[in-house]
Amino acid sequence: MHSIKVFYAKGSNVKKTINFLLALCFLAIPLCSAEDAPNLQKIYPVNSDVYKAISYLSLCQGLSLPSTTGPWSADELIKMLSRIDPSRLGGGASDTYTFALAALDENQKAVKFSLKTTMEGYCHTNTTDFTKESSWIRGFDERNPIFDLILETWPSLHFYGYSSLSAGNTMYNGWNSTEGATSTLWGASALTTNIPMVPPAVMSDLNFNFPYRAVGSIGGDGWSAEVGREKYSWGPGESGNFVLGDHLLYHNMGRLTAYGKDFKYTFATSFFPYPGNFYPIMIKESGAYSRPQEDLGQDKTVSGLDMFIGHRVEWRIFGNKVGFALTEAIMYQSADNTLDLSVLSPTAIFHNYFIRGNANSIISLEADWTPLRYLNLYSQIVVDEFALPGEAMPGIDPKALPDAYGFMAGAKGSLPFGKGMLFGSVEWAKTDPYLYLRDNGNRNQVFTQYGINWVVALREFSNQGGINYTEEFIGYQYGCDAIVLNGNFGYKEFGRWSLEGNVFFMIHGTHDQWTTTGDQNEGAQDTETTPTTTHSTENNADIHEEERDCASYTLVLGARGGYKILKRLELFGQVDYIHITNPGNISTNTPIWDVQLTAGVTYSL
Repeated sequence: MHSIKVFYAKGSNVKKTINFLLALCFLAIPLCSAEDAPNLQKIYPVNSDVYKAISYLSLCQGLSLPSTTGPWSADELIKMLSRIDPSRLGGGASDTYTFALAALDENQKAVKFSLKTTMEGYCHTNTTDFTKESSWIRGFDERNPIFDLILETWPSLHFYGYSSLSAGNTMYNGWNSTEGATSTLWGASALTTNIPMVPPAVMSDLNFNFPYRAVGSIGGDGWSAEVGREKYSWGPGESGNFVLGDHLLYHNMGRLTAYGKDFKYTFATSFFPYPGNFYPIMIKESGAYSRPQEDLGQDKTVSGLDMFIGHRVEWRIFGNKVGFALTEAIMYQSADNTLDLSVLSPTAIFHNYFIRGNANSIISLEADWTPLRYLNLYSQIVVDEFALPGEAMPGIDPKALPDAYGFMAGAKGSLPFGKGMLFGSVEWAKTDPYLYLRDNGNRNQVFTQYGINWVVALREFSNQGGINYTEEFIGYQYGCDAIVLNGNFGYKEFGRWSLEGNVFFMIHGTHDQWTTTGDQNEGAQDTETTPTTTHSTENNADIHEEERDCASYTLVLGARGGYKILKRLELFGQVDYIHITNPGNISTNTPIWDVQLTAGVTYSL
């Protein structure tokens, strides 16, 4: 579990309503026609059932995992599916293959509209301690809007466009100096819904931050380029991935990928608000959340640059039974919007730029192996900070920077059963106390100073809360200073029904996304190990960080499922039990627990 702090500024909503109407008119303009044929440039998101089906089939035939760098084009998924020999499939595997093949072979017209309407209800038992979006297992990124109008365009064989225009409730609808951003829709009431204007929701809770997914792509045989708003996921992890996780609502992104039989290259960018637009978070003297000056609303020019830049190579060896992925990336910051174009070179080694005042580099290595049919073993390691020969060594030199690594190991499998697939995984992950955290180049980050961290902000507007900045780790969603164990098991008949159970356990130390890296000359951080039980530096969102005296323990037992009653009508639900010992990393806090239930129905046109 992680907490989220945000900021406030007010603004008008009239222009957003007008822009919404204009967008509908513009998107309704017919585009040039194309023949009815499979759209090979269609982009499939990171939660695509087609990709899941191909992954399960790959393990059934003893192959390594298909590319773990999502999203994917239809052309790439078809090439993945071509590795599967359908003559060796039977039962549920054969049905799964048929599902994937039919989805990828679907004919597309030049313009395609679809509408999804979803009614969801949320119920939970603890209306005191679980009242923020961050305390819900099914968070904002998984909740459905009541209406979602989807437009897909295919003007030619090499172009594809997608836009989702939704109507639903906003994430936050208030702000105060003791809590930061607040909402009446995340648990203060035992029962809430996604239906606008049904209490406690009111008309002003309507969300005008759409679209959360809107992309345009161009491509051909073996390559694809994409720009827009999209989710990324880089890696095989089930609880998350170290460089790019799929938990962010979206990335304002640009991506270029090229792929062949055994090799794939991806170059990607993503842009976020510069931290100088919303820091400092808290006032030291009063302990209150800072309210930005009144002119920091939507009328204020947003300045500065905070940018993810990464490239990633994947290759498969030993008869496609072993897969490797190497990723190098940087977070690049510029207070005056200056971008050195040399950092955009896809052939560069980012670590060798030596621009510590502007960038924080990271490197990751992943491997997976399918030793026998139905079973895959995988691992990830990420390196954020380490000492090269000749540099100050942690534990020896007081001016050294603390090491910052992350490790993951897991196993996943799939097995045909009946008309579907059994699937499951077991995963362990550990992150160092200062993974993703770093100073801003001065080697002595203190309170109110933001670092060049692997922490990013999403900018959200609400009528009651104004402009809010939500900060999250861009990589592993549970961040630094954590040990995670995750297991899941389920069954899925693609296109029909699914049922899945999950067990999650996390030990989390005192460090979070607002922990400063402190005074390196004291060397206090060099000997800290996960999980930490003291907070030796300052914290930009907590002036009482010295009260954190222990690790917290989180246990989640959950189940989810869905059933398609008719071709266009689906029921779904999820239930989670959450228990947290030492909440807030304070030993005198009593344990808290909650039972959270979501139930809904979706009708698609």
